[in-house]
Amino acid sequence: MLSTGSQVPGAYTSLSSGVKQIYATEGIKGFYRGLVPALFGVSHGALQFMAYERLKILRSDSMRLDDSVEKGLSDSDETKPGLARLGNIDFFVLSGLSKVFAGCVTYPYQVVRSRLQTYEAHLLYRGTMDAMRQIWAKEGFAGFYKGLGPNLFPRFSIDLSIKKKNPPSPQAKLVS
Repeated sequence: MLSTGSQVPGAYTSLSSGVKQIYATEGIKGFYRGLVPALFGVSHGALQFMAYERLKILRSDSMRLDDSVEKGLSDSDETKPGLARLGNIDFFVLSGLSKVFAGCVTYPYQVVRSRLQTYEAHLLYRGTMDAMRQIWAKEGFAGFYKGLGPNLFPRFSIDLSIKKKNPPSPQAKLVS
């Protein structure tokens, strides 16, 4: 098991020791344990940006609707194309909500992946589907979301709001 301390029981003493031990006990297949669920991890970013873009549109539309009501305009009178001007708080909240959404949807793959990558996983599970069946049988639906809170909330993302308000400078594009 890869660990922060080499004195932990079962930990590899070095990278080369770990490679040798995995190959000796599990063969080449041991290096790919947890790969299938990890491939689902790429969907996290896609879901986050999809949700973020959709939330920006919904928020912008609600701001325009509020504006129209204040000015006494009907829907047909509203001719502003594009998004209404969103503020920093809007971007912060929308990016955080999109991060939470993507995290909740994709978290089960992280649970399965981490279970498959434990030291004795090759003794406990025959593969991804077997790990999923065992988690479901022993822990139910909640088993796929163990540890979600501590994993998700520190990441209540400022990243998208920072990116939105601080686009790359024109000089950054002049890399030759």
